[in-house]
Amino acid sequence: MGAKERLEGELEEFVYRADDGGWSVVRLKQSDGTLVTAVGSLGHISEGVHLVLDGYWSRHKRYGRRFKADSYLVENPQTLEGLVRYLAGDEVKGMGEELARRTVQRFGLETLRIMEKEPERLKEVQGIGPKRFEEIVGHWERDKAGRELAVMLRGHGLGAAVARRILERYGAEAMNVVTREPYRMAGEIPGVAFKTADAIARASGIPVDDPRRAEAAVDWLLREAEGQGHCFLPYGELVRRAAELELPPEAVAGAVHRPILQRTLVLRPAATPEMQPVYRSQVDRREDRVAKRVLERCADHFAVDGVGLAAEQRAGLELNPDQRRAVEAALSHRICVITGGPGTGKTTIVKVIMEAAGLAKEQWSLAAPTGRAARRMAESCGKDGHTLHRLLEYSMQSRSFTRNRTRPLELDGVLVDEASMLDLALMDALTEALPAKARLVLVGDADQLPSVGAGQVLRDLIDCGAVPVVSLHQVYRQAEGSGIIRNAHRILRGEVPISGEREPDARRDFFIVPRREPDGVTDALIRVLDERLPELGFAPLNDVQVLTPMRRGPLGTRALNELLQGVLNPEGEKMKAGNRPFRVGDRVIQVRNDYDNDIFNGDVGRVTGAGVSSLEVDFDGRRVALMGEQLDRLELAYAISIHKSQGSEYRAVVVLLHNTHYVMLRRSLLYTAVTRAKEFCCVVGNPWAVSRAVAAAGGGERWTGLASRIQGE
Repeated sequence: MGAKERLEGELEEFVYRADDGGWSVVRLKQSDGTLVTAVGSLGHISEGVHLVLDGYWSRHKRYGRRFKADSYLVENPQTLEGLVRYLAGDEVKGMGEELARRTVQRFGLETLRIMEKEPERLKEVQGIGPKRFEEIVGHWERDKAGRELAVMLRGHGLGAAVARRILERYGAEAMNVVTREPYRMAGEIPGVAFKTADAIARASGIPVDDPRRAEAAVDWLLREAEGQGHCFLPYGELVRRAAELELPPEAVAGAVHRPILQRTLVLRPAATPEMQPVYRSQVDRREDRVAKRVLERCADHFAVDGVGLAAEQRAGLELNPDQRRAVEAALSHRICVITGGPGTGKTTIVKVIMEAAGLAKEQWSLAAPTGRAARRMAESCGKDGHTLHRLLEYSMQSRSFTRNRTRPLELDGVLVDEASMLDLALMDALTEALPAKARLVLVGDADQLPSVGAGQVLRDLIDCGAVPVVSLHQVYRQAEGSGIIRNAHRILRGEVPISGEREPDARRDFFIVPRREPDGVTDALIRVLDERLPELGFAPLNDVQVLTPMRRGPLGTRALNELLQGVLNPEGEKMKAGNRPFRVGDRVIQVRNDYDNDIFNGDVGRVTGAGVSSLEVDFDGRRVALMGEQLDRLELAYAISIHKSQGSEYRAVVVLLHNTHYVMLRRSLLYTAVTRAKEFCCVVGNPWAVSRAVAAAGGGERWTGLASRIQGE
């Protein structure tokens, strides 16, 4: 890598842009008219602006010479054409390309100054009547605070999206909060880390020993830990992490004990002071409530009087002894766990339990943490399935569940599939809304990845020793010949999976393609998608899902989606405004629940139409029009993270593993990825990475207290 260089030019177009305004690939027009490609995290910027980039030139094997930007500065457009594109984009509502062109023809490079200082002169432009004038100037004035805030935040690496969140949260007080109380943002604004708030605080003259700094650091570290799946941090671990933020132990002590007095933090007893769990009080209360409700449910046992056997016969099925015990446990206890790996017949058990509920004239509901898991369960069982958010009737207005202890579910039982994805907050809401007499059956694979949110509910319920648990071990004959199933169980035993060409007695549905370098991995991936899978009857756009451990890096979802969009959908019509990455024909995934449109986190669709600032997306045969902030909930889905794939199944899966994924390589990660495949699985990557993942049985442990609370410790 040579010396750092500077590149300047007008942002001509976005070749690719991550949905979160992060990683972008852009074309810059230099002063001599030459077009060059630049890549980097460029935030939410608009076409037409003048960019000043600092970074390095590099050569990509597939894309050629590109400039990698480490830092950037955004300046107002410096050409007439750039100014037209800027005004016609998202920055100026109500303008559009034709009016933008007329306005620039009238005022030239003085246009932005006119809009800022002499907005009445916009009426001189043909087509800007009173109504359009009010719209343009109104939006421009309302966005003024946002523009000023964005300029300030840009110096700290924060984009326009974060500026919008700050404005929405604090309104007219936004600038005051940023300059005088910046630490508030670390706990209240997504996308603002403590280090960023700290840098703003120091730039604003707030002293390093301000008590607010230490309290904000502790709060942020606990929230960050929850984002990693933990419910608490041991005090010693909290001190260690705080030291990385240049916070001494004595400052941590004060920052913990002051909030304890204010009841925002809880310090629970332990054998040594270093091991004392430090909770945010909200999470502490959740664990306590869930533990008490679980214990109450463990107290009762019901006689089932042969209902399970009658349901088995009525369904025309023959269960093995473990499956019969599972059905009996579900019907005779107010809470139980049924766990087993692929091919052990969990779906069969669900069918029999629901048949038994029908025979007993009981009202049960099937539910799952995600929309795809709920639909898959419903299709398998022939019964309606719901997401837990839909079952509990989540309200966007109140941001809470409307089914609760004062308005409980009117059900005799709830069966939750894919229960490994159930986090503490959702378990708290579910057990609150469930009537005391109702049964709760949790079905899942305890060896899969735990929930994305804080907690490991399924594992804790299994480990506590109080909840009835039935484990399924027998793999059915139709699954025994599957290379996918065989290798899933090999991975669980700590054995390296075997590629199909080395296992002639297995179905040829599992293959490993070894490649050591990232470019070799992507080349092999494209060949698998272009050649091997179509030869086997799989359509890459419809039947295949690429899975990878991480979002960032050369083999992360961001870089892969840029690559695969160009390979699989190069000619799709681009969205006409908004600098978004979508094209007609793109595969997309919903990343946050949209209750108004009945679209849920994890739902995958296909873009079928692109408007001026909207998309039409087909979700399983249902077409939905999305615009504005709704588009912020969509991401490209040619490649998704393994965590995001939980609860889903695909006809064919291609899993990428490489040493660049080192920090994520775990046995449960590879096992989860492989078991997403129904008919074909191909692992492409470094053999060392595969071996590393298989060997790493632990490493994903979480600090949770649910099991010990149920045990009464």
